[in-house]
Amino acid sequence: MQTIFLTSYIAGTGQKLADFMQNNKINSKRVLFIPTAGNVEGYTKYIDEGKSVLTQLGLKLDLLDIATADIRQCHTAFSAAEIICITGGNTFYLLQELKRKNLDRLLAQRIAEGCVYIGESAGAIILAADIEYNKIMDDSSLAPELNNYTGLNCIDFYPLPHYIDEPFVQSARQTYAEYSKRLNLVTFNNSQAIVVINHNYVVV
Repeated sequence: MQTIFLTSYIAGTGQKLADFMQNNKINSKRVLFIPTAGNVEGYTKYIDEGKSVLTQLGLKLDLLDIATADIRQCHTAFSAAEIICITGGNTFYLLQELKRKNLDRLLAQRIAEGCVYIGESAGAIILAADIEYNKIMDDSSLAPELNNYTGLNCIDFYPLPHYIDEPFVQSARQTYAEYSKRLNLVTFNNSQAIVVINHNYVVV
């Protein structure tokens, strides 16, 4: 059973996350927190803000940067986690690092097994079948080792976060204009979230 919370901005959806956990009877308190997507970003204050919100909800964070941790450590942590949270940043770099450590398939497997997943922005987009559509919003050149854009394919839609919030107003609109006729884009702003239970989803 898939239990997924997708957000543009963890700090902007703290109450919705609390409701999600209560409604789905999620009692686990430890979260595997992965800030890797922010490694190539100049601005990362949102990561600390997200940590603060999760801590205020009574969760204990185990931080793991998959870019620097060794493959055994990554696989052990992913396999043991009851809740996995991946923050925003560069989607292409994030997917590159997941694939480099053979974590993309493991993460999809864990989500299918019922591991609770919280994905913020880039962490939401990687669940789609393909992430190429996010090239307008993110710089794909920051992931030079990524040779294909195949995502985890855990969901049957394509999340379009930050719609339409600064500083993503133009890029979000452009992405929607270019891809909405051929992809099932689901837009959500910084105060909204997408809740996925099994393969049913709703924007809250």
